[in-house]
Formats: sequence, structure tokens, C-alpha cells
Amino acid sequence: MRRAIGHGLWAMGWKATAAFAAAAVTAGAAQAQGTEPASLKSVTFSGAAAKRAMTTTEINMETAERIVDACIEYAKARNSGASVVVLSPSGFLVVAKRTDGQTPNNIDSAYQKAKTALYMRSSTHTVLNRWGSAADQMARANLDLYLVVGGLPIVVDDQLIGSIGVGGASGDEPCAHDALTRVLGPQPPLAPTLPAPATAAAPATR
Repeated sequence: MRRAIGHGLWAMGWKATAAFAAAAVTAGAAQAQGTEPASLKSVTFSGAAAKRAMTTTEINMETAERIVDACIEYAKARNSGASVVVLSPSGFLVVAKRTDGQTPNNIDSAYQKAKTALYMRSSTHTVLNRWGSAADQMARANLDLYLVVGGLPIVVDDQLIGSIGVGGASGDEPCAHDALTRVLGPQPPLAPTLPAPATAAAPATR
């Protein structure tokens, strides 16, 4: 009788342990695939670093490196390279990497996209859709905006913690978006691609 009860309790314990392990694996897989949103605390400064910098809403280096590496993996999986830059909310460099074969233009483009996304608190694609005409861009020339698709703000719990810019990839914006999704969880949808603004007709000549 005691042996039967003991065996039953052991079986129940084993099943409970197995169920817990399965749940843990499922949760880990969900996080790895970007289906679970990251918490602000887990991806920003904390402890002594937060005290020294006097902020708890700046992306930490570990998270920035994971995002950059995820973007490069995305590019490599598509037989492409990439230059990837992550900036802090104050506009300073956190992590920058490039694959072999990238040119200075690719690297500078990634930086300029990240800077513009940070300044505008919006994707460079969205800003391009808003101010895509030559007249709009000329009117804002002093803002030094780089209106090329491939820059995204990094936002967690409605807090801007940095920005990312990608250049030289086969699909700069999808590369950045996929990386943010994998590391931070679901992201807002990308802006649509709008038709190019119509140019003014040239005056008639005689």
C-alpha cells in the first residue's frame, strides 16, 4: 500500500516537473522568436550604471549587441552584408558593426539613418513619406535629416531607449525591424511605400 502511494506521488511529481520544464522551454522559445515583449528594466541601465549615468531609460550594451548581431544574421541568411549602428537616446554610439565588404558609404548611411530616427522619434521611412517632396526637404534642409529608409527608433514600454540604422543590406529596414522583433518582441508595422511625389510640370516654352 505504502509502496503504491509512494509510486503515485513520484509519478505526480515527475509529471509536474516535466510540465514546468515544458512551460519554461515554451516561454524561452517565445522570447527567442520575439513573441514576448521585453521589459524596460531588462534592456536598459540598472544598478551602479544607472546611478552613474543618472538614467534608467538608455539601452544597455548587451541589448544593443544582441540587436546588431540579429540584424547581421538576418542579412547573412539572405546572402547579404550589412552595416548596423545603435545609438543612445542622447545620440552617442553604443554599438556599431559591419560585415566584410561594406563601404564607407554603407557605414555612414547606417549612422545617419539612426541619427534621423532618433531625432524624429520615428522611422526614416515614415519621415520620408511625410516630407518626400523636394520642396519639403529643401524647407527643412537646416535640420540635417537623412531621409533614406533603414532607420528605426528603439522604443520599449513607450520609452525611447535608442535608435538603429542599417546600411548596405539587402533590405535595410526589414533587417532592422526583424532584429528589434527578435530581441525586444513585437514591433509596430513598417510604414508603407508611397508613390514618389509628382514633380511640378516644366513651364511651356515657345
